[in-house]
Amino acid sequence: MLLIEADGKALLAEHGIDVPAAVPTINATLGDLQGKARGTSLPGTGPWMVKAQVPVGGRGKAGGIVRCDTPQEAVAAVSGLLGQRLKGHKVDVCLVEQSVTGDERYLAVMVDPASYGLRVIYSVQGGVDIEQSMATQSRLSPPHPASVAEALADLVANEPAYRRSHIIATGRRLAGLLLQCELALAEINPLFVSDDGCVAGDAKLVVDLSAVERQPRIAALLEARPQSYADANRKLTEGFDYVEIDPEGEIGLVTTGAGLSMMLIDELAARGMKPLNFCDIRTGQMRGSPERVMHVLTWITERPSLRAVLVSVFAGITDLGEFGGLLATGLEQTPALRVPVVARLVGRGAAEARRILADRHPGMQVTEDLEEALSSVAAIAGEPRA
Repeated sequence: MLLIEADGKALLAEHGIDVPAAVPTINATLGDLQGKARGTSLPGTGPWMVKAQVPVGGRGKAGGIVRCDTPQEAVAAVSGLLGQRLKGHKVDVCLVEQSVTGDERYLAVMVDPASYGLRVIYSVQGGVDIEQSMATQSRLSPPHPASVAEALADLVANEPAYRRSHIIATGRRLAGLLLQCELALAEINPLFVSDDGCVAGDAKLVVDLSAVERQPRIAALLEARPQSYADANRKLTEGFDYVEIDPEGEIGLVTTGAGLSMMLIDELAARGMKPLNFCDIRTGQMRGSPERVMHVLTWITERPSLRAVLVSVFAGITDLGEFGGLLATGLEQTPALRVPVVARLVGRGAAEARRILADRHPGMQVTEDLEEALSSVAAIAGEPRA
């Protein structure tokens, strides 16, 4: 799970990595910023960068980062961004910070499961087109900051001598942050490098949600921003996985099993449909309560782009007859759901589930066949909107 830039930079600063001067509250609402602009208390002397804070990459190309030369321009930029949707995410907060100059580099440390270690990545061509850079290099390293520093020293050997120590020190601190907070990825792009040192122009920190219970600092960040980290807070409070993969998706999924959910996402996408979410509802923990079904259906119905819901459950430790009853109740208790539901139920108790659903929701299609279920959902998604 990706942290928003403001939270990522807060962690970088706590681990000794320089970041640009920013509005002190970091959460720059329009009212906050207007007051600071009138009092000329924006950080530094300008120009400033106004950045939409959403947990997604590619904000610059999507218009979510604006350079401003005056406080008034900064106020206008925040006003224009707040409340808008950027790559499917609503902009609830902006980061306003002093513009930074220097040579742009790329630096990242990430977990490399195959080697049981870390991979250090460096490029002399940082910025928005890093994916196309031919100058990117990487090295494997044991999981220790000193080892990362040694690997990075090899990667920056062609940099001027007076800059190498700054870059290596930044890489060592970045590795320390990744290891201490149990991150999957810690990336700075661009890393502004000058004779005076390094400054993180952006921060991309990917959190391992399974480690949050051991990471009170990360947990505090997630809890402080329920709107920015809705999926993470759902997992922490509900105990199962629901991840919105496309806020403009048309097909909502109610599924159990991570592999099954990912397979359905791939199958829907291959047929030209737009899946809304990943879901592992864990039916084995639903005994006697439709609450999880109701929660998932409620989250799904919050998206106006929704065209259909696909339920896909294999019988495991849960009898499908019991699940069918819980699903029927969940549908009845979610009046906001007004799109067709297709259910693929396979295994023990499937006949009983079909009987329950046919009795309580006679218009609902229930099948054991994957192709039939996918074809039905595709037909629904292809119909003109009412």
